[in-house]
Amino acid sequence: MSFQLSILKILAGQPHGRASIEIVKQHLAIYYSSGPEWPARMKRIASRAPQLDIFGQRLIEREAGCWIISEEGRKALETLEQLDRGAMQGPVERDIAQVPEDEQPPLVTSQPRTSARRKRSPASD
Repeated sequence: MSFQLSILKILAGQPHGRASIEIVKQHLAIYYSSGPEWPARMKRIASRAPQLDIFGQRLIEREAGCWIISEEGRKALETLEQLDRGAMQGPVERDIAQVPEDEQPPLVTSQPRTSARRKRSPASD
């Protein structure tokens, strides 16, 4: 399923949501050979939609030589990414994010530094 999610992501990033199958293959090759981050992220997000079927659910439309993400595909992708972002935030961060900005506690800042310098004794030189 993470492979299908990757295809949705690739198409969502293309002009008009459309790409040739060759372009999709090139992007997949780059993403999956660039380290563990992409596959891990796609696997994590895809775990929220174990029944994902991009063609059966008509999230992607097929035309001669290209694939196009549908409006339903964009909505499904956005929903999955929102769920993932919500899960990645800790409970405290999520609660603070829901409080209006004018009601959030001020950030803790360090005390301002003074411009006075300590004098060095001649013995320390």
